[in-house]
Amino acid sequence: MISRNTHFLWATWLLATAVVLLAGACAPASANPAPVRYEIYMVQTGDTVENIAARFGVEAALIRNFNSLAEGQALTTGQSLAVVLPGRPEPKAGEGQAADAIAGPAEPQEITPRYAVVGKGCQITGQPGGGSVLYEPVEGSRVIVGSEQGDYWGVVMANGMVGWTSKASLQATEDSLSPEDLDKLLRQGGRAEVVQYAMRFLGTPYRYGGRLPYDTDCSLFVQTVFAAVGVALPRTAHAQVEVGQAVPFDQMLPGDRLYFANRSGYVNHTAIYIGEMQFIHASSYSGCVTIDSLAARAYWTKLVCVRRS
Repeated sequence: MISRNTHFLWATWLLATAVVLLAGACAPASANPAPVRYEIYMVQTGDTVENIAARFGVEAALIRNFNSLAEGQALTTGQSLAVVLPGRPEPKAGEGQAADAIAGPAEPQEITPRYAVVGKGCQITGQPGGGSVLYEPVEGSRVIVGSEQGDYWGVVMANGMVGWTSKASLQATEDSLSPEDLDKLLRQGGRAEVVQYAMRFLGTPYRYGGRLPYDTDCSLFVQTVFAAVGVALPRTAHAQVEVGQAVPFDQMLPGDRLYFANRSGYVNHTAIYIGEMQFIHASSYSGCVTIDSLAARAYWTKLVCVRRS
């Protein structure tokens, strides 16, 4: 059974930086030239030769000369630069032979998809070991890892692509998924991050006019969840129903907002759809934040609107 508190992220991945060794690079043509160690660095948005040099502790002129860059020449995001690393330990005898003079990064290896628990300070990035931060999942939540590269896990995204995070940031479990289950999740679509955040509040006591994190009513719950993903909603269900794109009942996706009306047609309850005819809400009947089914007549007959933000 696949847990509903699984979220996915959207991203692409790039190559990681790699340390390489080349005998005699940019050394004078003499007998037994000394080996030179340098690192291949992938330029990020906003990088300049000067700030790269400062990070590596070398002269900017050395980077320019080694890469045949003109003074003031702009760098391009994704461009590879060789950065000489003076003062690093020389290789041991037998290292740096022609056959392995340039060692590229290890290729990503696919693994059986499995759940992993997010640790404190986890960041999902566009490439192993760096790049733009794509998402910072909540500690204790779960993601799916489907590949690895060195010290990094490849996190499965909603579109089947991969984002990366340090293995130290996740605790992999033995709870694996079959290819069929993974494909089903990827095809589910919707705003999984909304569902994931909503699941944090399961069991929170219900109280009309409540105050999180102690207790909550239905509209405060929905308002709080969407605020966490950058969507501002009014305080009451009656006002919230006017916000967002209307969605036909047969096209609902996880993360859509559900609105229910009383016998007079007044919208007085709201919930978040989580897929497979299930929704999560702060229920006065159950006395807490819980999961219920739209298949129940008490809910399906009162559903008047679905909104997407």
